[in-house]
Amino acid sequence: MNQPPLRVTIVFHPESQNCRDLARFIHHSLNEEALLPGLRIPTIFCPETGDLEPWVQDLDEADRNFVIVLADAHLNASEPWCEFVAELYQECATSAHRLFPIQLDENAWPLHADLNEVSFGRAYLKSTEEERQQFIIRALLIELCRFLEGNPLGGDNRHTSTTLFLSHAKTDLNNEPQVFNAIQEHLSADQPIETWIDSSDIETGSKFAAAIEEGVKNTSIVCILTDSYASREWCRKEILLAKKYDRPAVIIDALVDYEVRSFPYLGNLPRIRWNDNPERAVNLILKETLVYLHDQKILEGYRREDDHILLRAPEAATLVKLPESSSILYPDPPIGIEEKNLLSSLKHSFQTPLERCAENAEFGGRMIAISMSEASKIQCEGFDPIHQDQQTLEICRHLLIAGATLVYGGHLGSQGYTEQLCEMVRSYNSNPDVSPVDLIHNYIGWPLPRPDAAKKSYFKTRAKLFEVSRPSGVDETLHPDFVEEPNFFHADVSEKHRFAWARGMTKMRQLQSNSTDARIVLGGKYDPTETAQADGGKKVSWYMSRIPGVLEEVLLSLKVGKPVFLVGAFGGVARMIIDILQDDIPEEATWEFQKRAPNAEAMKELYQERGEEWWDYPEMIEFIQSKGIAGINPFLQSSEHKLLFEARDPSQIVELILRGLARMPKNS
Repeated sequence: MNQPPLRVTIVFHPESQNCRDLARFIHHSLNEEALLPGLRIPTIFCPETGDLEPWVQDLDEADRNFVIVLADAHLNASEPWCEFVAELYQECATSAHRLFPIQLDENAWPLHADLNEVSFGRAYLKSTEEERQQFIIRALLIELCRFLEGNPLGGDNRHTSTTLFLSHAKTDLNNEPQVFNAIQEHLSADQPIETWIDSSDIETGSKFAAAIEEGVKNTSIVCILTDSYASREWCRKEILLAKKYDRPAVIIDALVDYEVRSFPYLGNLPRIRWNDNPERAVNLILKETLVYLHDQKILEGYRREDDHILLRAPEAATLVKLPESSSILYPDPPIGIEEKNLLSSLKHSFQTPLERCAENAEFGGRMIAISMSEASKIQCEGFDPIHQDQQTLEICRHLLIAGATLVYGGHLGSQGYTEQLCEMVRSYNSNPDVSPVDLIHNYIGWPLPRPDAAKKSYFKTRAKLFEVSRPSGVDETLHPDFVEEPNFFHADVSEKHRFAWARGMTKMRQLQSNSTDARIVLGGKYDPTETAQADGGKKVSWYMSRIPGVLEEVLLSLKVGKPVFLVGAFGGVARMIIDILQDDIPEEATWEFQKRAPNAEAMKELYQERGEEWWDYPEMIEFIQSKGIAGINPFLQSSEHKLLFEARDPSQIVELILRGLARMPKNS
């Protein structure tokens, strides 16, 4: 399996909330929305320990690791952390990795005597939080591009800087909104970015057309789309040259009135409205340049001898130059079925790297359960809930593209996964003969509130909702709250309420496990969560079932012989089960720990009084260990299991899951 070409590691002191928020901002800036193609740079945070001791994952898990240090007063005040940063600097200086320190407080430099000669990005000089964020992102985009190109850290070395080609219509040069002039002024304001501007930079005596073509070959193109742009021959040629040489390009939409005819080959490119914001426009082309550099390294890792690599989704303008029946490898995600049908007459074959992992597999009709909830101790793994959410959606996206049906138990609120998955189905449904509702199955276990008419109407064409009925032996004779369609009640109210929740969730999970072909597991909560209250206190809340929900889902799938994919990166229940399989029993996998949940011991007595099956933790552990690593999923090799247990790269995780699912028999 290919090693990730790049990872960004963000180091900050765990007690600094400002740095944590900034780390999340950096992650979001380097990762587009899950529904969109675009920038996908894996990030990881410095793992946290209970004693606040610094450590970091093996930098060599990626070919290149770009280590961002967020230096503020919290970090500077801690000698162990200052020593740690100095050691990281030495490790990066003697390897393929790079340290990129950012100074957030006036006194947070140099941190350590070994760093006296190291230049820190002086973000603290910016007066507002927004200005600091934009300063950091601009510098980060430039240095990541340099890093992937093999150039040294920037500073004032313009010879190694990113070069932009500003493609514009000269007739609109001095007309409002004067985009060209605004970008030129922005780039000249102490920005380490070169510009290459057609005729004004062509040396006397050179051939104009040849010089333009040579310039486009080695630049990132910014198309300034004004009213006259599409009517100018050289503007059109510059865009065609950009596509001929597969160069990064973006469009700044600066139309004032209208175009008589839009140039058709401006399609398939990122486009942004001008809005008098040169910084945002330049950041877009830098991001697109970074996308190209990163995707190129990913594609080279999957390339076969007869492949033609394209660095953007295939289109007529980039395919006509290729021999008939070429094999095209291009970045994930795959284009839609409507585009593939349109391009089929050119007789090429199209694949993305992750499509290649599951080629010749039949996912249509596969029912894949997704077990994911808030992960306990996720920060100990160097991750944040935003990483887990992104990974889950990335897995779901590729399963939907492959034609699988996603099955899970989740709420239907506006922030729930159901709505995000429905939007994915709309965007990525590759089978026009399959109704969208057949691609998402949502189980609503009792006593969760039943969806009202408005919810049912909304999801009628989006997902199948399975309302699981009240379990036997739980009714109004046990407690007046336990009606068939109850109002919400919490499991912590009494042992009877926890018993009712536990029985309802078990029934829902049994039905779900019986109806699915495999289960994918990420995270999972097994301990209490503390939530700050308005009065300054803290509220402690546990899961609302007999045992941690994700643990029960895994046990029930294994009982009926369904393969389970355990993603260990985010900790939680998935990591607990991995530890059990490796004979390292954590404290949390004991009744002594779990009986601290409200009313847990009284609930256990109620199970025994009413003759309901009760698995205690030694039995669960024995059952899991009797399965063994090979037994939980025979469709992954031993080495693949262990890689999935430890993999931190999003694409590696998806690839391993697709490989295993592709090996499952058609009618398993």
